[in-house]
Amino acid sequence: GILGPAILLAYLNFAFGWVLLSQRLSLVLAFAIGPVAIWGTLAIYESFMRVFGSFALRVGTIFLVIAFALLTLMATMQQAVFAEYQQLLGAMAPAEAPTSLKQSFALVNRVQLGADVAFDIFYALGIILISIVIVRRRGFERVVGAYGLVVATGLLALNIWFFPTPPAEAGSVDLGPASIAWWVGLFVLDGRLNKREVSDSA
Repeated sequence: GILGPAILLAYLNFAFGWVLLSQRLSLVLAFAIGPVAIWGTLAIYESFMRVFGSFALRVGTIFLVIAFALLTLMATMQQAVFAEYQQLLGAMAPAEAPTSLKQSFALVNRVQLGADVAFDIFYALGIILISIVIVRRRGFERVVGAYGLVVATGLLALNIWFFPTPPAEAGSVDLGPASIAWWVGLFVLDGRLNKREVSDSA
């Protein structure tokens, strides 16, 4: 209940740079996103299976778990590459770096960008599958499901279309931050379901 919103805020802060954090704290938060997200995804799965139980929900949850494991791989790989590049630069400004160093960095950096796309593929497919399950309901469930389908389909399409360049760098839009609203809706829906179960058992 506390870690979920905290990790969402941390992700949004990384995406938009609202608050400047120390390097060590930034690393801790970045590396925590994946494990905490897996925990939260499985917790929501346990709750949803009692109401929306389906094969698509199970597969969608597995895809999200894989996605967040890839996110951790991408984050650690990215920070390791950046740290080594900064160490090699030393006191030089990036503009003064030798061409060979810049080319080496660009080549190695493509590896973590590939891992980022792998994350986006499993992430988008996971959201799509879970949204398909809940969009069949009425009211708030349908709204959350429809929003997830639109955002995740767009996220998947843009990442594949512009591969290997990230959509934002290609002059398009990064729909990753927009998916946070889907998670907020999922948390609200999970709370409603738990409250309903408590009321039914009382």
